[in-house]
Amino acid sequence: MKMRTCVETNLFDPGFRALVHNSCRLRSYQLDALRNIYDAALAGRGGRFAVMFPRQSGKNETQAQLEAALMAANLYRGGNIVKIIPTEKNQGKISTDRLWTVLRNGNGSKRGKCRKDEISYGTVGLRCLSASPNAAIVGATADLLLEVDEAQLVPFEKFDREAAPMAASANAVQVFWGTAWDDRTLLSREIRLGQRDEAADWRRHVFVTTASEVGKEVPDYGEFVLEQISQLGREHPAIRTQFFCEEITDLTSMFTAERIERMRGGHEPLYAPERNRCYVFLIDVAGSDETSAAARRSGGFSDRRDATVVTICDVFLPEDKPYDKNNFVWKVVGRRLYRNVRTELLEKELCRDIDLWNPYKIIIDHSGMGAMLSDILMGKYRRKVCPIDITAANKTKMAWDFLSMVDTGRWVEYQGNELSVLQSGFTPHKEKYELLREPELLQQMFFRELRACRIEPTGNGANVRWGVKDGTRDYATGRMVHDDLVMSAAMSVFESGNLPISRYLPDWKPAEKKFPYRWYEEDHGLKW
Repeated sequence: MKMRTCVETNLFDPGFRALVHNSCRLRSYQLDALRNIYDAALAGRGGRFAVMFPRQSGKNETQAQLEAALMAANLYRGGNIVKIIPTEKNQGKISTDRLWTVLRNGNGSKRGKCRKDEISYGTVGLRCLSASPNAAIVGATADLLLEVDEAQLVPFEKFDREAAPMAASANAVQVFWGTAWDDRTLLSREIRLGQRDEAADWRRHVFVTTASEVGKEVPDYGEFVLEQISQLGREHPAIRTQFFCEEITDLTSMFTAERIERMRGGHEPLYAPERNRCYVFLIDVAGSDETSAAARRSGGFSDRRDATVVTICDVFLPEDKPYDKNNFVWKVVGRRLYRNVRTELLEKELCRDIDLWNPYKIIIDHSGMGAMLSDILMGKYRRKVCPIDITAANKTKMAWDFLSMVDTGRWVEYQGNELSVLQSGFTPHKEKYELLREPELLQQMFFRELRACRIEPTGNGANVRWGVKDGTRDYATGRMVHDDLVMSAAMSVFESGNLPISRYLPDWKPAEKKFPYRWYEEDHGLKW
C-alpha cells in the first residue's frame, strides 16, 4: 500500500518557497519528514508525527526549517508554535538560536525579535517550554504546531496532563522528535500511534532514519560511526540506540554467553606480584548494613549480605596500539572478597595487600561506608588512591563503558576450573568474618553474577538501573547472588588513561616486604 505524499502543497505558498530555497542544505530524509509535516500543518488536518533521527544527523536543523516555513506561511494570519523541551536550561536557547539563524539567512530577522526562549516573527510567535517536573506550563496555546524535542526524555504524565491540551483549540499538528531508547518512552508510544494512523489514512506519520542511511549522504558521518563501532561494538546500547534507532527492550540480560566467553583469557592467576608490572586495585566497599555489629553477631557466614571486593588487574598497552584510554587491556590476576568485616580489620587487610603488590593506582568506592575507608587509604597512599562517588550518572557510565571493554576484548580473565567451584566454600577467619582468596572460586562467582545482571532504563531515560536484583539465587548452588564482584570490575572505567605507556615500568621498585609470604599461611592457612 503506497503512502500519499504532500501533493496538496501549494507551490506558491511563501512557507513552501522558503522551504525549497533552503532545501540545498537539507538531505533527502530530512526533506521527506519536513514536507509531510508542513503539508499537514498548512492544511489544518492535525495529526501526530514521530521523527527518529540518529545523533548529529540534522534533527534540530529540520526543526528550525519547519518552524521557519510555518512562520513565513502565517506571517500575516498569526498563530503560535509551542516547543516542549525536557530541560530548563540551554536546550531552549539552542533551539531559538538555530531558528533565528535560519530566519536571518532568509532575511526574516527584519520582521522578527529573538529573546532567550521565545521568537516573534510578524504576528507569529514561538515559545520553548520546559517539561521538567517543577515547570508550570499550563495555559499556553499552540494553534500552528506543538513540538516535543527529545520526546524519549519527557514523562508521559507531564505531556498528557499539561502539554497535549495546548493543541486542542485549533487541532494543531503534534510532532515528537528524538532518538531511540526503550518501548516505555513517550516517543515509542507515539511511533506506535503513528503506525496505526498510517494504516488508517495512508499518509506517512513515522519517519525513522538510521546511521547507515545518513552515511550514504554524508560519508564523513558513516566513517565516524564505523570508528565508534570498532571501539564499542555493534551491540553496545549506545550504538544501537543513538545511531541505529533500535530500542533496547531485549537487553534485559547484560552479559550474554558470548560476552562471558569473550572475557576468558589464557593466563594464570597470580598469588604474588611480578616485577615491572602496572597493577591497579579496584575496590567495591559493602554498605553499612553489611558491616553492622548486629550482622557480625549473627554468626555467621550468611550469603545474604554484600561483600567488599578487591579486583587486582595488570593493565598494559599493546605494542600495536596508540596511546589512548580505550586501548589499555585489563588483565585480571587476582581477587579478594571480605564479608561481615569491621572497618579497622578491613583496613589492615587492604594495607597488607597494597604494601605487597605496590599498585600504580587504587580506584575505590567513596559512597556510604566506602567514604571512611577511602579517606583512611588516602591518608596512607595519597598519590595512589582515586575515590569515586557511585551516583546514578556514574553507575550508568559503568554499565556502558564496561560493556564496551568486554565487547572489544579489553577485559581478560585468568584461567579457571569449573569443577572446583561446586566443591569449595568460604574460609572462615578467626575474627568471625568471611575471607575468600581462592581465584577459581571467585572467578566462577564473578561469572554467575554476570549471568544474573539485568539492565533497565530509568523513568527519565538519561540513566539506567543495572545489577543483580535482591533475592536472586544461583540455580546450581542455591546461594544468594550479589553483584559485588561485577561492580568492582566495572570501576575500571573510571581510570582516566594516565597509566604508563609501556607494559613494563623501568622505574618500578618493589615494595618493602613488611609482610613476608608466610604471613598468608599463618593467618589464613593458605598455601601459595
